[in-house]
Amino acid sequence: MSAAAFLLLFPLMPSARAQDSSPLGISLHPARAADRAAAITSIQAQLKAFQRDNYQKAVQYQSSGLKRNFPSVADFRRMMQTQYPAFINFKSASFGAAQTPDNGRHLLIPVSLSEGNGVTVRAFYIMVREGKAYKVDGVEGGTAPPPDADPGDSLEA
Repeated sequence: MSAAAFLLLFPLMPSARAQDSSPLGISLHPARAADRAAAITSIQAQLKAFQRDNYQKAVQYQSSGLKRNFPSVADFRRMMQTQYPAFINFKSASFGAAQTPDNGRHLLIPVSLSEGNGVTVRAFYIMVREGKAYKVDGVEGGTAPPPDADPGDSLEA
C-alpha cells in the first residue's frame, strides 16, 4: 500500500486512538512494542543522517515506493531542506504510540520535533515493513506552525 493510499484510508488526527474506526470502517490497533521500536530505530537513523547532511544514507531508510518520488538524492535533499527544515534542525524528537491497520505491516507513528528555539512541529511517520526492516513510506505534517498573529496586523472589513 502506498503512503498516499494509507493517508486516504486512515485518519491522521491526533484524536485517532486504538480500536477507533475510520469513516471507511477500518480500525487502527496498537502496534507491538517490538515493531514500534524497530520503526523508531529507522526514523532516528534517518534523522541523524539529515543532521549530518548525509542524504545518501538518509535515502536508505526510504521505502521503495517513496524512492520512486525522487529522481536523485539531490532532489530529495532539496525537498527536505525547503519543505521539512525541522527534520534537519531538530534538537530533540519524541515519539508517540504506534498504531497499525494491518498487524504491523504498516505503522503510523506520531513524532514531535523541537528545534530548540521554541518551535515544535508535529508529524506522523508512515512506516512500511520491507523485508526485516521498517522503511519510511511517507510523512504527514511536519511543517512549522504559522507565527502568532500580531494584533496590529489585523484587517477589519
